[in-house]
Amino acid sequence: MDMHRNSPSGSVPQEVIDELKHVRGALPFALNRRDFLKGLGSTAAVVGAASLVGCAPATTPSEQDMAQTGEAPDAPAVPAGSGAGMAFTGNEGKTMGEVLGAGWLGEEPEIADDEIAEALSCDIVVCGAGHSGVACARKAAEGGASVILIEKQPEDGYTVIGNDIGHLNSKWQTEIIGIPSYDPVEFVNDYQIYCAGRANWDLVRKYATRSGEAFDWFIGDTFTDDEKKNITPLNWPLPEDYEEKRGYFGSYVGTANFDTNSTGTAPVPLAEALKRSLKAAQDAGADVRFDTALVRLVHSDDNTEVSGVIAQKGDGSYVRIDAPTVVLACGDIGSNAPMFNAICAENYALGEYKDLTSASLSDGTGIAVALRMGAKVEIGTGGDMGDHMNMMMSVLDMVETPWLNRAGKRFCNEAFGGPMLSGIAAAREPGNLFYSVWDSNWQDMLLNQCAGHMTMKHWEPEHLVKIEHGLQAAVGSGPEGFGYSSGPTGITFQDEEGGENPSSFFYCADTLEELFGYLGMEEGAKANALATIEKYNADCAAGKDTEFGRPANMLFPIKDGPFYGAVFGKGVGGNSMRLVSTSGLLVSGDQQVLGQGFEPIAGLYATGNNSGGRFPLGYNGILNGVSIGMCLALGYVLGEYLAVGDFSSATLGLKSAPPKVGAPGPM
Repeated sequence: MDMHRNSPSGSVPQEVIDELKHVRGALPFALNRRDFLKGLGSTAAVVGAASLVGCAPATTPSEQDMAQTGEAPDAPAVPAGSGAGMAFTGNEGKTMGEVLGAGWLGEEPEIADDEIAEALSCDIVVCGAGHSGVACARKAAEGGASVILIEKQPEDGYTVIGNDIGHLNSKWQTEIIGIPSYDPVEFVNDYQIYCAGRANWDLVRKYATRSGEAFDWFIGDTFTDDEKKNITPLNWPLPEDYEEKRGYFGSYVGTANFDTNSTGTAPVPLAEALKRSLKAAQDAGADVRFDTALVRLVHSDDNTEVSGVIAQKGDGSYVRIDAPTVVLACGDIGSNAPMFNAICAENYALGEYKDLTSASLSDGTGIAVALRMGAKVEIGTGGDMGDHMNMMMSVLDMVETPWLNRAGKRFCNEAFGGPMLSGIAAAREPGNLFYSVWDSNWQDMLLNQCAGHMTMKHWEPEHLVKIEHGLQAAVGSGPEGFGYSSGPTGITFQDEEGGENPSSFFYCADTLEELFGYLGMEEGAKANALATIEKYNADCAAGKDTEFGRPANMLFPIKDGPFYGAVFGKGVGGNSMRLVSTSGLLVSGDQQVLGQGFEPIAGLYATGNNSGGRFPLGYNGILNGVSIGMCLALGYVLGEYLAVGDFSSATLGLKSAPPKVGAPGPM
């Protein structure tokens, strides 16, 4: 039947409500007409919110609901902190920050006028001098805007983390290095497939189409021609006969690496490159204030508009900066474990509730100040860089070898999106381990893996020789295995200088049965593993993975000894390797922060790791350095927009437009 026939727009006939009364006893809450209509229009939100644990206090029906129903709830009271039935237990009208925040969010500090030691004003205040904040401030200042950039670090200790800037189609790539250009539209779609369509399409599009331009601008006049030539292109040149398309995903190569590579070439460090860009911002007129930390936003009573910030200097005094435009670029939530746990709730749960932390020192201030006034935050199902890899780097730099679970069976397409995305499956396997297996033909496999994050970055002969040395040295190591450590500077084996304390081990044997014994498999798992590899090899010979659909060009049999293997822990939760978290504030395509009703908050923008919508399924692995690349490109685009853009187009008609006929209207 037509639920809207003979009824006001967005309403439900009383007979439908009457038909539902008999099921009330099966529901964990007292259902009334108002609740039903509200729930009808927010099913997705209800499902998502109900999955969060530890966020909502125990509640009882309001007096209004009791008066309408005349009944008490049929279900017992929900224990405090359980989160069960959260969408229907008193959270109506609350901000996302109030529902999620509990103790970690804190209250918005009240700062009296007589506590303000200094008052400033400008067109744009940018909070945070990281990759995104510097790009935004510099580009806006170059566009003629008056800009104040505040940074909590003191000037003499100012630094940033990271080495790689992932981008597409810069002149540095195409003219200096010789990398062919990519189709930005194809990249956007590959990216969205990787993200299950949950990234902000407009943000990804702007990144794909303008990241090359932003990179050339970044190094522009701040680098000499020789310095530009010394920047290392990762995954370049490509091995002979390399196919850039792997099943569902393309490989994108040519990331700019600012670290010393395997040949010893030393580019300008990225931290130094950023300082040069910051100097260019100052030369363009930006007022940079170090040792000045964001404390709160200055906003309207109804939380719909921001008009400045209050910050605290290192000496404890406060400064108020009035500005019609505020940009949050304060970094991620990496050092704020309670906040990290709540926002990246899935990884917190998968990690057996170990506190989530990262290498970043950012404490989530930029996200917290917005949450306190009603902004929306992205609840990441991955939400950070590292959690779904579920393994430390292997001696083969994360090549997609066959993976076996504790029972000795394959459990996924190991080449699906590279190790980062396929690792999502590993996180849900029984036990806290899985096995990786390869044979003496490792070079064929290594040189034909997908280029991307957490896979091999250097294909130079010197790197391959080093790996071969380690594998040959492992022969005869028996059940004790051969130790190695792997980090940003590469692999160090236990027989090399600095390899006395290996963090990982791999094993070598003449037969697979012997290898599986060295790996510690029980007899049943060992039998399963032998059968699994036999089936996998048969599929390789036939050119078709009949179990999980690995692409034919990624099928490499395990048949020629010596054989090698490694045991990996899942590495989820507190044991995971993370650089930064990636969940942030929900923003529009213009990077304007969204508030209640998902309407843009006037004057408030977020970029870099303060912005969500970039990595909604964990870190995207189809291009090395895409995190910093996005920070640079989107900060650059935002600075340009804020200096010369038409702000009216961002919110045009949103508040005045009536509800669509047939859709639930406002309650």
